[in-house]
Amino acid sequence: MQLLILAVLVAGAAAAALQGGERIVPGGKPCIPGSRPYQVALVKDGHIHCGGSLVEKKWVLTAAHCNKDLGSVRVHLGDYDLQTYEGTEQFRRVKNIIVHPEYNRRPRDNDFMLLELDEPAELNSNVKTIGLATQCPAPGTKCTVSGWGTVTTPELKLTPILQCADIYSISEDRCKESYKDLITENMLCAGVEEGGRSSCEGDSGGPLVCNGMLHGVVSWGTAVCAQRGYPGVYANVCKAVQWVRDTIRDRPT
Repeated sequence: MQLLILAVLVAGAAAAALQGGERIVPGGKPCIPGSRPYQVALVKDGHIHCGGSLVEKKWVLTAAHCNKDLGSVRVHLGDYDLQTYEGTEQFRRVKNIIVHPEYNRRPRDNDFMLLELDEPAELNSNVKTIGLATQCPAPGTKCTVSGWGTVTTPELKLTPILQCADIYSISEDRCKESYKDLITENMLCAGVEEGGRSSCEGDSGGPLVCNGMLHGVVSWGTAVCAQRGYPGVYANVCKAVQWVRDTIRDRPT
């Protein structure tokens, strides 16, 4: 995935460079196998390209900034260890790509993309859809982010094992204290006050789940992940529910 510099923030005399692109979880740990049946891996040339969430049998919700060379991507459903065939996996290709019509690369506003699969998923205990949040989470809501991204930062060390980390939603006002006017109502911030846990490189497009519902899509954050005072930034699913539903409904079956 591209690793571009998104913006430079100035707070007093300090400047913090922000980096977009694949963004897991320093401070996380391996997920319980089978506990994230909605988790999708977009794999290219044997490596994680982005994450995603299965929201309907033929549809994956991911980040718009993951829209690069998706024709060569293989979609993994029901996977846990990307380097081992476990018998729970289902593999698909991308049939259609639909980027949110109001996506703006800078500052990554409405960072949503729907992928239509070439064949519907076969739902079972290892592959399930997840519901979309229709209400935005209250600040302080406990959530979980998951993905196959780097487990060290700033060094890149991708992991083949799906990782999880518990973090908490943060108010828009608090998030703007860190990121100023880069934050819009279509973004959701989540992290831990002390830092040390966050999405990171390799996690873009993956799920932020709160109370069993999909609330966020991994979008962007600081170049060095999980810094104190700089939470991860997610595309805010509660703001895009109608677009997702309308898009899926209006596609020919």
